[in-house]
Amino acid sequence: MANRPHLLFYFLHLLGVGHVFRAQRLVKAFLNAGFDVDIIYGGKPVPGFDPGDARVHYLPPISAADASYSQWLDGNGDALGDDWMEKRCAVLLDAIASLQPDAVLTEAFPFGRRVVRHEVTAMLDALAAKSRPPLVTSSVRDILQPRTKPGRDQETVDVLHARYDQVLVHSDPALVTLEETFPLTCEIEPMLGYTGFVVPANLLEIEPSGAAVDIVATAGGGAFGGEMLDVVVQLAALRPELNFLIATGSEAKEGAIAKLIELAGPNVRIVKRINGLAGQMAAARLSISQCGYNTAMDVLASRSRAVFVPHDTTGQKEQALRAAVLERAGVAVSLPQSRLTLKALSDAVIQALVLPKPALDVDFDGAANSAKLVKLWLAARA
Repeated sequence: MANRPHLLFYFLHLLGVGHVFRAQRLVKAFLNAGFDVDIIYGGKPVPGFDPGDARVHYLPPISAADASYSQWLDGNGDALGDDWMEKRCAVLLDAIASLQPDAVLTEAFPFGRRVVRHEVTAMLDALAAKSRPPLVTSSVRDILQPRTKPGRDQETVDVLHARYDQVLVHSDPALVTLEETFPLTCEIEPMLGYTGFVVPANLLEIEPSGAAVDIVATAGGGAFGGEMLDVVVQLAALRPELNFLIATGSEAKEGAIAKLIELAGPNVRIVKRINGLAGQMAAARLSISQCGYNTAMDVLASRSRAVFVPHDTTGQKEQALRAAVLERAGVAVSLPQSRLTLKALSDAVIQALVLPKPALDVDFDGAANSAKLVKLWLAARA
């Protein structure tokens, strides 16, 4: 291994943008820890993505057609075909041909991202054939989307045993363990390294900031949260004594934003995004949001009272499972989107406003800890 270890990081996003910005935080942590980093980026470019000094190799992009994740599109918006995937694989193998990484990190795969299994397998085979095969590590969130098809979990275990050395789990096991959503965890337990939660560096020292508002409502990236924000605007009309700040997300459609602005009363301000969201949450009396990984971390770090409206209407369970964990911990009220009504949200807000300020003691240094763990694993191989 050279004086500066070399990391190859494969990731993509298929619909929401949370994966990209969590990956960005990991990239910066590895750079800060002295790694050289090459990125294989498999999704559409996202505004605001900043890889720092890492080198980025873009593949022909793919995306999910909708939140059911059952149909896939190529970079032209057409149904994904074999020709496009073969082109991606060729670009990928060409990109890594001259690289000699010490470690390779695959985001989500093989726990998810099955649509790219052939190209990831081809990449790992090519890397294994090099004179110095790299340490191969998977990177997964705290909560996994449960599989419905028989045999999928065993398939994941088989891939891990055949091709991987370690698994980074971006969670604090004091709050949630991989076993809660991956039933075969016992078969891969020796491979696991819990990192703590991956959050932006500025979340480690949160101070209340921003305009004085009572309720902050955010739809994350904006791909799924339109229905929730519609009901929040209706709630604001019923609670004129409360000031609302609503962030639609950068992926929200302009027509949906215009509709919200038209319906909003004088106690509502609508923006696309909030810089320093966690600080704004810390200054508010309450936050209303979905429960994706990044938004949940903003809520936890800000110690904000919260109502979570997890997206659960297209067969996706990850957000609802995370919201249930946090509700059990006493830091939030969970109202799944499938049960969302104006009355239900009003009741949830009343309930959450009397909760004590959350004071969970959890590890938020997951990005830096990830780099430390990979360094330790590399040292053990030397």
